[in-house]
Amino acid sequence: MASGFEAAINQMLAELAQQRENMTRFQDGFGSVSGTAMAPKRLLSVTVNAQGEITELKFLNQGYRSMAGAELASVIMTTIKEAQRDARSRLAEQVGSVGLPGAEVSDLVDGQVDWNAALNDALSVPQSFLDLLQRPPTDLLDGVDIDGAPGRTDGEAGTRARQQEAGEQQ
Repeated sequence: MASGFEAAINQMLAELAQQRENMTRFQDGFGSVSGTAMAPKRLLSVTVNAQGEITELKFLNQGYRSMAGAELASVIMTTIKEAQRDARSRLAEQVGSVGLPGAEVSDLVDGQVDWNAALNDALSVPQSFLDLLQRPPTDLLDGVDIDGAPGRTDGEAGTRARQQEAGEQQ
């Protein structure tokens, strides 16, 4: 059975492995996800990558020729934003939770995450572990020979060391 100290270490390692897996999945998603949107009346289509950068813009008919410049610009911008929302949605579906407290996939893509705070929170040492460090468990060294003397356990070595220190101080 694992001691409290070992259990805390094992829990921290499991959480760290989960964080790593989440971030790897997130990074992989950036390379494979895209989003597409179609403008009304099939005027144009826009495809963007996971970062929201336009990778393709196609005019599907000649309807844009009769539009005023401001109207065409509005249709293009609206379609781009819809494609970006589609990409974020697909990335969120593929990646799931990134495991950073308070961080949504869309916030990460949009650059709205304070990475310093998020990583500090994600990688902080749990208070229960800090408490264990204040009171190191004694059961970890039971039966371990820490000074190399044959047949002697740490309890005997510790007792002998304390006796020697006490004799030197007198």
